[in-house]
Amino acid sequence: MDTPAPTLRHRLEYALFRGAEALIGLLPWRAVVEIGRFTGRVYHLVDSRHRRVVRENLRASDLGLSEAEIRVVARQCFAHFGALLFGTVRMLRMKEAQIRRLVNFEGLEHFDQAAAAGKGFIGLTGHFGNWELMALALSLEGRTLAVIGRALDNPLLEPYLRALRGRFGNTVIAKEGAMRGTLKVFREGKAVGFLLDQNAHLGGVFTRFFGRWASTHPTAGVLAAKYGLPVVPIFNRVNRDGSLTVVVHPAFTAPASGHAERDAWIATQWMTWSIEAEARRDPARWFWMHRRFKTQSQDEAALPPEAWRQAAEEGWKQMGGSLGANR
Repeated sequence: MDTPAPTLRHRLEYALFRGAEALIGLLPWRAVVEIGRFTGRVYHLVDSRHRRVVRENLRASDLGLSEAEIRVVARQCFAHFGALLFGTVRMLRMKEAQIRRLVNFEGLEHFDQAAAAGKGFIGLTGHFGNWELMALALSLEGRTLAVIGRALDNPLLEPYLRALRGRFGNTVIAKEGAMRGTLKVFREGKAVGFLLDQNAHLGGVFTRFFGRWASTHPTAGVLAAKYGLPVVPIFNRVNRDGSLTVVVHPAFTAPASGHAERDAWIATQWMTWSIEAEARRDPARWFWMHRRFKTQSQDEAALPPEAWRQAAEEGWKQMGGSLGANR
């Protein structure tokens, strides 16, 4: 596909980004994080639409928060994503030594074990913590991911940001023809990263997330079940000083009952619960601004059969998962 010629707006956006990048690049990491948190708190005050979405999502979840607690978490959420925005601009051009000082790892052996099997695997994560820095730091340590993504609308920013994100080996699979590109990565024995916590609209399957049905992209579950691919949950914990601890969990595989649709749904539900478990640990660092539950089914037939739900719960418990209010 031909790249469209940049418009005046594209040139202005690019110039503003590069200017902000140069300015933020002069600041130490801790200062960038604090400025981002402050900016996020300001947006919490002025952005009534997203403030309302965050509070509505928290109220409708099964976290059991009081109204006062919901307001606290909402403010913390805005502060976190302000820090994430400013931090992303800063970290994309960080030197290798700076990134290594900023990021620690737990469980890298689980990534390596999945890679050693040689048939590729799914790197599962979500919009939690600082997933941009997590992916960059992993690639710096030689644990690269390919991620399916749509090109930015700005033809000047797109190649620039893609190059920065991929400077240590991460790659992007174009959304057009994504299945072909994904299977190619698996054939090479490498990992494809899936962020599986966004509303899939009418093209999704319904899984339980924070006590509610949520339309979820089925591709990762279908691939896991069809090809017996390991699923490696990869998350991160943001420390108060803005440093990061990347945690790689043991792999799991989809059930192999011989019923393809059932096995794919159970794998998708397990992935959803994996993300939920991490978000429950620190709710303010998940992307509550997103209308995750916007798509709801009015047809009971669109929901998974009760037998599938029970099998998913039993398997989740066997893997050491704690369902709690997930039911």
